[in-house]
Amino acid sequence: MDLKELPARSFARHPWEIVRADFFLRLLCERIGDQAKSALDIGSGDGYFAQRLLADSPSVERLTCFDLAYDATWLQGKAAVDPRLVFTAKKPEGKFDLVLMLDVLEHVENDRAALLDGVSSFLEPRGWLLVSVPAGESLFSRHDELLGHKRRYVPARLHALVKEAGLTIIDHGELFASLLLPRALAKLGEVVLSRDGAHASSIPPHIETSLGTWKRGPLVTSAVTAALSVDALCCRLASRLRLPFAGLSTWVLAQNQ
Repeated sequence: MDLKELPARSFARHPWEIVRADFFLRLLCERIGDQAKSALDIGSGDGYFAQRLLADSPSVERLTCFDLAYDATWLQGKAAVDPRLVFTAKKPEGKFDLVLMLDVLEHVENDRAALLDGVSSFLEPRGWLLVSVPAGESLFSRHDELLGHKRRYVPARLHALVKEAGLTIIDHGELFASLLLPRALAKLGEVVLSRDGAHASSIPPHIETSLGTWKRGPLVTSAVTAALSVDALCCRLASRLRLPFAGLSTWVLAQNQ
């Protein structure tokens, strides 16, 4: 979760975040196995995925969470979470077998430069990069602006960026196809309201989204998690068979030359 969305109180993880982590953990297990002894999570937010990765991948001996939003209080609180896990707001030194850039590139002005720097600075020869971004250029909305997004992507653009960084795409696909229609309807409602004279308010330093405010009961939570899990399985099958499939997110797993 982005630190901008992280509530000060205790909270329940949104099914979307849980299923997303499950999906990418299965992908990494399937594709790279125990090849990654060291990993770097760029734009790691509250470190949820990093901690899941350590729990599921005992072969990872060193994992660094790098996020410019970390302050001294945050870093002090995370100092003893796991001896294999380091949180830092400073650019890490050294190179890594696996670099994660999950929902990061959409936040930076120059995504090409950010990806090139991430590869050249951090990725070992024959190392792996997993990158995901929000998909659907036409779905860019107020919600994206609140999260600090500069853009959404079509898969071809993400693929081109990865190839320009000198990487070979090993696998790619979409995720959360079932959420396309709700997002499209939300975007349509936003357009209608705008035509009626509604004006966007200023962007606050902290926002409350469904990721940090999920308060549904166990029955609803289980049902939503199950539905999104089926979505993820269908998306994975489509990517394996190279079927035309669209999702709210697009991702690429690539390897350094």
